[in-house]
Amino acid sequence: MSVLVSTHYMDEAERCHEIAYIAYGQLLAQGTIDEVIASSHLRTYTVSGPDLVSLAEKLTGIPGVDMVAPFGTSLHVAGRDADALDRAVAQFRDSPELDWRLSQPTLEDVFISLMARTQDNFS
Repeated sequence: MSVLVSTHYMDEAERCHEIAYIAYGQLLAQGTIDEVIASSHLRTYTVSGPDLVSLAEKLTGIPGVDMVAPFGTSLHVAGRDADALDRAVAQFRDSPELDWRLSQPTLEDVFISLMARTQDNFS
């Protein structure tokens, strides 16, 4: 027996055996949680420290940075090209006020990254 669940909450989606991201009538990704995360090819840093709003503004739009998103008291900074992402954030990683940690991408990271690259075809 299969049950279809539709949700925007990734903590709910993480309880499912398989998921599919669909936006604007297009299938963006499908598979188990691990398969969807792996297929995103995201490299993700979790950054904590003061003035993360300013850091997010500085990082947004830099080549190699595909996603900057607040997560509680930290930021997730991610890109699909690991080398380009590392080059993009290098200048910010030297700040002693910031704690940069390489982390596993989450479903939320994948969702935000996919949606950022998806065009609304209903407008």
